[in-house]
Amino acid sequence: MSEQSSHSLGLILERWAAFTDLSVVVSDAGGFIVWVNPAFTRMCGYNSEELLGRRPGHILSGPFTEKQSREVLNEAIRNRHSVQTRLVNYSKDGKPYWVDIHLEPIVDSRGHLTGYISIEKDVTKEESHQHELGELSASIYKELVHSLGTKKASSITMKQPAKPRLSVSTRPLGKTRKRK
Repeated sequence: MSEQSSHSLGLILERWAAFTDLSVVVSDAGGFIVWVNPAFTRMCGYNSEELLGRRPGHILSGPFTEKQSREVLNEAIRNRHSVQTRLVNYSKDGKPYWVDIHLEPIVDSRGHLTGYISIEKDVTKEESHQHELGELSASIYKELVHSLGTKKASSITMKQPAKPRLSVSTRPLGKTRKRK
């Protein structure tokens, strides 16, 4: 890719990131934030000056942030892999929110790690809906147990809602797939 077309692509991506509803975070190779888009600042409540130079996990984690999800992110960063996960973050005012995160390593033309880009989507409404469905299912199950009596109902088992799946990809950003 020529320097001019690379510069044009950079401008296109910068404009897209400024106007999308998806949150974008760019960090350096050490995981420290170097740039965030307006959607990210709206989602988390911090302004960009408060975020620059800090690690996202250090400022956005809280009591309901699952250690397993955070560890999946940390492991992907240590191993320079792509990762997709869902976890609970906390806004500046302490309010928890669910977020889907797609993290990709950024490599230069020689394959050296230069940083990470994270595309994030607030999925709090989806998670709330799933929780409500789970409560509705539990309520229906209790009614069924009550109406059938405990002997018949003891043979009925209720499935728990599936936990969000975590997936890891090892294809760093900048590497292209071979086309057939």
